[in-house]
Amino acid sequence: MKIRKMLLMGLILLTICGLVFMGCNKQGEQEKVIRVGYAPTTMNNPFWLAVLDGVKSVLEPQGVQIVTIDPQNDQSKMNDQIGDLLAQGIDALLVAPFDSTGIRPALVACQEAGVPVINFDTPVVDKDLVSSIIASDNVNAGVVVAKDMMARLPRDSKIAIIHSPSGQACIDRYDGFMSASAGYFNVVLTPDGKGDTGVTMPIAEDILQGTPDLKAFFAVNDPSAIGCIQAIAGRNASGILVYGVDGAPDAKKAIQEGTMTGTGAQSPLNIGKFTAETALKVINGQSVDKNIVVETFIINSDNLSSYNVDGWQ
Repeated sequence: MKIRKMLLMGLILLTICGLVFMGCNKQGEQEKVIRVGYAPTTMNNPFWLAVLDGVKSVLEPQGVQIVTIDPQNDQSKMNDQIGDLLAQGIDALLVAPFDSTGIRPALVACQEAGVPVINFDTPVVDKDLVSSIIASDNVNAGVVVAKDMMARLPRDSKIAIIHSPSGQACIDRYDGFMSASAGYFNVVLTPDGKGDTGVTMPIAEDILQGTPDLKAFFAVNDPSAIGCIQAIAGRNASGILVYGVDGAPDAKKAIQEGTMTGTGAQSPLNIGKFTAETALKVINGQSVDKNIVVETFIINSDNLSSYNVDGWQ
């Protein structure tokens, strides 16, 4: 009788332990949270914040934790911060490099850690080290600006291009503009504004002083275009066209006010959404397209009323 009681008690204890073990396993599974790193060139640009909004709209409802960094337009700093993200145990990295070539060490580190990389907006050079590239049709952004400018200015007009040649997206915009306007304009200067309003403004002031008959600025992004507008206002100049690329709210307001002519617009919200959706697929082991292209188009005074001036499209 005692032996039977002991066996019964043993079975009960084993059952209880099994239930406890299963409960611990389920609790552990429930606590597993997917973490995704978000690495733009800087957080001091509303474009990257708008992309992040698109990312959040997809990932947050899925319970995914988003960890952001701010390299402040410094590729070396970005590489170090990506190393920190890897140490934190991210499941995927979303990255828009400041330098399309200089990002390589960070991409190699991700590969060695088994962390997939989704490259957005600014394509990397080492495409074999990323799972997918989601970017606007940046060549076309330059093309639509060139066509609009040619429709407004005569042949041989003097223009300046504010470049930012470290990023492939900006190079593509420049190439698209130059290809579409080949031989039409007299391009007097193509300085590096680093995509920054504060850096661009004094550069634009010097150009205006040295080229009093300048007819237009083409900046490869809207923050640099705003710097050109500020320089023009500071010199009380008039009749100078200003174009940017992005379709930012500030740029659309400037078009509305008549201080900016147009912008080769893109949709950071869609870039963010497509990037996040692609990341989820990669994390879940699904196949994805290597290149996903997001449409670009011109916004000017003719069609401004079709777009939300206070937000991104």
